[in-house]
Amino acid sequence: MIHSVSANQRSFHPVQFTPGLNVILAERTDTSTQKDTRNGLGKSTLIDIIDFCLGANAPKGKGLVIEPLAGWEFTVEITLSGNRVKVTRAVNMPNRFVVNGDTTGWVEQPDTDSESGERVFNLSRWRTLLGWSLFGVPRT
Repeated sequence: MIHSVSANQRSFHPVQFTPGLNVILAERTDTSTQKDTRNGLGKSTLIDIIDFCLGANAPKGKGLVIEPLAGWEFTVEITLSGNRVKVTRAVNMPNRFVVNGDTTGWVEQPDTDSESGERVFNLSRWRTLLGWSLFGVPRT
């Protein structure tokens, strides 16, 4: 289950999810008119952020990996194989996934970054872990 989505910038409003069906809607107010659209409110961007944190391809200059988002880091809190963890992927380092939380029992364990001390996966190993955890894909 995905529990939340957040970012390292104050302008980003964190999103919390609850068990069951969660629906992302653009809010309509009493002052909204027929001319007010629901475009540009972040619904698709939220899906893009989740996809990004779960290992989507991230070619430079496309999607979230664009100059205006340089310095941004996105975090998804998720339960994988019974362990609730936070995984963070930075726009500037899209091949690096920082994991915080208990990874006991996982078939892949994060490496420890020698400079920062953070527990990290590269893209390939992160995808292997997700395949195993979410879909039962055997590790090759």
